[in-house]
Amino acid sequence: MRVKTLSLISFVLLAMVASAGSGKSTSVNVTTIVHDSDTTGAQLLIRSDDYNGSGQAIYSPSAVASYIFSDGRYFLRLYGQSVRTLFITPNDPINGSQPMAPPPGYYWQNVELAVACRDQNLNLVPFANIVTSSGNCEMILDFGYNGTEYKLGLGPNGSLPAPGPNTGLVTVTCNSVVSGTCVNWTITPNMTASSTNPPTVANLFVYTNNRRTPLALVGQYYETFQIDVTNP
Repeated sequence: MRVKTLSLISFVLLAMVASAGSGKSTSVNVTTIVHDSDTTGAQLLIRSDDYNGSGQAIYSPSAVASYIFSDGRYFLRLYGQSVRTLFITPNDPINGSQPMAPPPGYYWQNVELAVACRDQNLNLVPFANIVTSSGNCEMILDFGYNGTEYKLGLGPNGSLPAPGPNTGLVTVTCNSVVSGTCVNWTITPNMTASSTNPPTVANLFVYTNNRRTPLALVGQYYETFQIDVTNP
């Protein structure tokens, strides 16, 4: 499998910066819960591996990389293991003109999910600073299928990892504040109807071998999800 090049163009691929002078990462480990259905009982298109058979699954930092990086971005990475997976549905097209995409299934190869929130000027807003909610957030989800690497992306205009049509937005809601800092969040699609950012619509990209354009648009597909993040 080729080495990723997205770190040259995307906001969320690698947590590779060390704190100044210490040589150690300043990321904070968090616990992730991925749900299989939403509050209405509808099955989600991105869901857990149901590891404990409870309709959701916990991804603890002792098993997989689950953390908030020093700049406030959230990551869930399944690298370096093959036990834990995410169920991903990459092929629910928004219309009949979208090309074929990888099938739904349990994925672990090259799987990385990341979320970041932005202000109106697209400046990064750290997760800890979101003490109510933000509906101007972005999410990427990388995964590998049959030796090819793909990326799902949705977020504000101007923050997508590569050129493509407008997508939906992500909402990050704070559920608990301690000493002025949020310590528990829920991540869902922003369901506010908008002709500019259609709800639950994501762009699917495929990685290429072209350094100038490492991502090529495949098409647009629906994605639904509900993810809880807790510190610790």
